[in-house]
Amino acid sequence: MNRLTQWMNWLHSWFGLLFGWLLFAVFLTGTLTVFDTEITAWMQPDLHEITWDTGQMGGSIHEEGLLSAQPVSNGGDTSIDGFPLLVKLQEKRTFSGQTIDPATGQLVIFRDTQGGDFFYHFHYGLLAGWPGAWLIGSAAIVMLIALATGMCGHRWTFKDVVMIRLRPFPRAWLDAHNLTGILIIPFHLMIVVTGLTLFWSIYMPVDVPLLRDSAGILPLLSDLHFAQFGGNTMRWLYFIMGLAATVMIATGLILWTIKRQRTQSSYSSQSGYRIVEVLNVATVAGALVAVAAFFWANRLLPLALPERSLWEIRCFFIVWSLCLLHSLLRRGSIKAWREQLYGSACLLGFLPLLNGLTTNSHLLATVPKAQWAIAGVDLTGLTVGALLGWTVRRVGRSTRAG
Repeated sequence: MNRLTQWMNWLHSWFGLLFGWLLFAVFLTGTLTVFDTEITAWMQPDLHEITWDTGQMGGSIHEEGLLSAQPVSNGGDTSIDGFPLLVKLQEKRTFSGQTIDPATGQLVIFRDTQGGDFFYHFHYGLLAGWPGAWLIGSAAIVMLIALATGMCGHRWTFKDVVMIRLRPFPRAWLDAHNLTGILIIPFHLMIVVTGLTLFWSIYMPVDVPLLRDSAGILPLLSDLHFAQFGGNTMRWLYFIMGLAATVMIATGLILWTIKRQRTQSSYSSQSGYRIVEVLNVATVAGALVAVAAFFWANRLLPLALPERSLWEIRCFFIVWSLCLLHSLLRRGSIKAWREQLYGSACLLGFLPLLNGLTTNSHLLATVPKAQWAIAGVDLTGLTVGALLGWTVRRVGRSTRAG
């Protein structure tokens, strides 16, 4: 039994490491996809002033290349009077177009952006088509193995499940890993299984009648995976649990290096350990910086810039690559962690300030008018930025104490 436990721990450790970097990015973008519509609305502030006095922004996502016009309604009223008429074009996953201001009759062009749709396409295919989707499907299978071996390869106590000891920090990382891994294990399993089933139905050539039947299990699994039930309450619950799953993966990557920090004797093992540290910093902290940079690019890039939506995405990957370079130069040290986490904390925390300086859709305007789809992005960025800042300060204090 002891040998079986050791084998499970080995599988959990190495499978979690080798696919953990990919799974972190997938779960992070998947969590953001829960509010992809709200993110898209936030990233098109040109429409906000028009809808302030005429109701909530509406509209649906149209098929690629389809030009359509529809009224923006409130409370089920579909009349055109009193509401701006949106003309939205989705071409190559880009949302752009024009609308008529009902008060002035002037044409308003709203900025070219992929919005939250970028996170959706990255989440399920890494923007790489079917090869990316197959890679993510493989990572999902590995996560099932990691979850099973993690649950069976350890002896859990009640204290392990419900307690987080903030000091010493290696203990705190383990407590956070256990808490986010065990308490919401049903969510982990549900998301992975439903995702794999949807993946199978799209990419596998085998005809499965149960999945093909529109009245069968596939619509239910789709609703479960994409949180298409329960309204905003359920979507916020998915968002919080998605963040917990992301934290579980991040703390698992950190624990891998902590457990091996003092056992690297040969030069080759030290080099391999250093590579893991560099990739950990670039993947976890760097991805957070890149996401924040994506939102900043939406506000700072010129409106008339050709291929503007593509430049938003390029900014995301350029910043992420720079984070990898920074981590490499810092050799994945604690300074690299602190500097990149501070960078993401500042970029996300000051996102409402940037929004206020560049648009009229700041919190002092959106909150009184109950435009929560817009204000929620600012408030979430402020909250996550504050939490990241608090975390990196705790890490810094623990390091100095050590």
